[in-house]
Order: sequence, then structure tokens, then C-alpha cells
Amino acid sequence: MTGGYIMGRGYTPETCIDEVKKALTGLGGRASAEEILLTVRKKGHWSDETVWQCMESNTINFPPACRHNTDTDSKFLFLREDGNYEFYAPKWHGRYERGKRIV
Repeated sequence: MTGGYIMGRGYTPETCIDEVKKALTGLGGRASAEEILLTVRKKGHWSDETVWQCMESNTINFPPACRHNTDTDSKFLFLREDGNYEFYAPKWHGRYERGKRIV
């Protein structure tokens, strides 16, 4: 442990993904990318790029993110038409494959 935080992570042992989930929950379940970024930034020393990539790669309806990570079971974010994020709920948002809605 160095300087009060675990190297490569935040001030607590949570991962960037954990902190994005906590941030969205703390922001009421719906928030802009900037709000999530600012909240996560306070929790650790991840770079802005790392947080952005974490959010993009875990967004179910963002086709470019599916180029590397095709596992839809691990994706937990949904990007709304108004530009805000919310937790992905298949029963509400539908099912997605490679970033495109299939049902």
C-alpha cells in the first residue's frame, strides 16, 4: 500500500467498474457521463481515459465497444437517447447483440 491507496486501483480495493456502478447508484440510477466521471475521479486515481473506456466497454448499446468485448452478460450500462447513462435492464431495454437491439 502506497499513499493511502492500492496501486493500480482507487483508495479502496474496488475496481473502476465497481466505482462506476457505485457512482451511478449514488447519482440516482441515471446520470451523464461527466457526472459519473467526476464521482469516480474522487474515489481513486484512475485516469479519465480509463474511466471513459470502462464506461464505453460496459455499455450494452454502444457498438464500437463490442469489437473487443462481446460478452453481453458483463455489460451493465445503457446509454439513453438523451445522453445519460442508466443501469441496463434487459426486460426494459430489450436484448442486444454486438451493440444492436435484437428484441
